[in-house]
Amino acid sequence: RQMDRSVVPYTIIPEVVAAVGNRAEVHMDTGIMHGGDVIAAIASGATFTWVGRAYLYGLMAGGRAGVDRALEILRSQMLRTMKLLGARDLSELHPDHVSYLRKM
Repeated sequence: RQMDRSVVPYTIIPEVVAAVGNRAEVHMDTGIMHGGDVIAAIASGATFTWVGRAYLYGLMAGGRAGVDRALEILRSQMLRTMKLLGARDLSELHPDHVSYLRKM
């Protein structure tokens, strides 16, 4: 179970990445509700993010079509956020971008 008051995951991803080095991928599995959340996690060093809650909301709202729509929305938000940051692809993201996301 998650704690109600805990550290914000984006702030510890760089520490986790430094600790595991190339020995493991770093996945983020909490708080992903917007495409900007995915971008912040990747920019912070995560290799992958899970989008369970957004996926489930889409499923509850519209079944398979709802899931497809939720994923379309996330993708659109990710692309818009990357454009606003001046990043053409995920490889151009870096931790400095996260401070910009926090200011948005």
